[in-house]
Amino acid sequence: MARFSKVFKLSGNQSTFDFVDIDLSKDTRLYLDPYAIQIREDEWSAKCADHIRSFFVEVLAALRNENDYRVIHLLSQLHEPNETYLGQSRGKPSGRGWGNDKAALLTGALRNSRAFNTGLISDISEAELFIRGVGPDMISDLTTNILRGLLAEYTTQQCDLHGVTLHRTNGLGPIWNPARRDWEALALMLPRHAQRPILLVPKFSVRLRLSLDSQEFYNKHMVEFLRSEYLQAGAALVETLKNKKKVVYKYKVEERHPLIKDDLAAFAAEHPEILRLYKQLKGAAGPLGSEDIDKFFNEREYALLLANALAGIPTGNKDATKYHDHALAICTFLFYPHLITPVKEAELHEGRKRLDIRFSNAADSGFFYKMIVSNQTRAMSVPVECKNYQKQIANPELDQLAGRFGHQRGFFGLLLCRSMDDRKAIIKRCRDTANDQRGYMLVLEDVDLVALLNYVAEGRRGEIGTFLDARFAEITG
Repeated sequence: MARFSKVFKLSGNQSTFDFVDIDLSKDTRLYLDPYAIQIREDEWSAKCADHIRSFFVEVLAALRNENDYRVIHLLSQLHEPNETYLGQSRGKPSGRGWGNDKAALLTGALRNSRAFNTGLISDISEAELFIRGVGPDMISDLTTNILRGLLAEYTTQQCDLHGVTLHRTNGLGPIWNPARRDWEALALMLPRHAQRPILLVPKFSVRLRLSLDSQEFYNKHMVEFLRSEYLQAGAALVETLKNKKKVVYKYKVEERHPLIKDDLAAFAAEHPEILRLYKQLKGAAGPLGSEDIDKFFNEREYALLLANALAGIPTGNKDATKYHDHALAICTFLFYPHLITPVKEAELHEGRKRLDIRFSNAADSGFFYKMIVSNQTRAMSVPVECKNYQKQIANPELDQLAGRFGHQRGFFGLLLCRSMDDRKAIIKRCRDTANDQRGYMLVLEDVDLVALLNYVAEGRRGEIGTFLDARFAEITG
């Protein structure tokens, strides 16, 4: 197995990377899921949602205007991408071009569908539900093509973060420009393996199967609803058992109502509340965990490995980079999927200031969600400063982190250090900063990170939020 991390000699594993640690020798059976992306509210997902929406709006508008030239132009620029190494290919990935013929077939399927003609379909994520011939691979491929530019930006950021060399890449495929509402050719800076370009994909944006799945919606929602209706109506499909109990067998409903996507669209149009419920249930499932992507991963054991490795890093400038990289790994391991898309040494104030790591805050519950919704913190992103000092943390380090705050980024951050000689004094300084309305800082030393890792090792991951709540109360109480 040629994992990206192993080929490019990165330390860590899937749990410490924000991206899918793909196998570069074959495709990983995961799908880039537009619905999973569009329901999120973090900055990267919001940009992606705008791209996806603008593309599909253009396709639907051209279809309504019967502008076949425009529709085929939009769709024929797509191809089956192999640069993400995701999908169902066997052996080496081998994407094939769409071309005008395939674009024409998809155009016909959309135009002739009940979902299009009734106005039901408004989003690309619904195409697998209602459009004949459209399957999960096609939806994932469409999404990858539309988001190629944003995925390239993400790949560049992750490679900068982990020290992976980039190469200028031409001819990978066009980039969707939502402002121009058209495709454009651009050179990209990407990593390569065996002369092939690589696009990294955030692991929070993939699923083992698409969130919106026609077979699942049919089996678990349409058929079950019809069974209930037949039973209540006492209709022909009702059978009476020996104990006088009346039943409607699922296979009987399936025989009378086979899976036909136009019929599925008609059912969804007649019962929009069921489609809404289905979408809510799928959205509540949340991102995949590392163990979902890597079946052999044991997060309890790995938490102890991270704690032991932290203890083995010496303090001082000589090992500052090693500590910095390990702190990034621990934060990703502990706080994903609440904190995502880390950027290393991000520039602030037109490059006049730099910080160690900045995470986007994507939390929809728990401690980091409180940091988003609080009027005091409004932490859409979370800066993390890492200090591998032998000396005591003092005012300059705290002032440095406080200087990272702002109305666009928020007023909350983390300062990671090896130890605090005078913890009470540090907490008092953090409290003073909060009282002066200059921001809120949690200082976490090695013993704190080890405590959080031990929660995971003991199967008590849920207590991480309680720990952070208590630390936040110290500087606000």
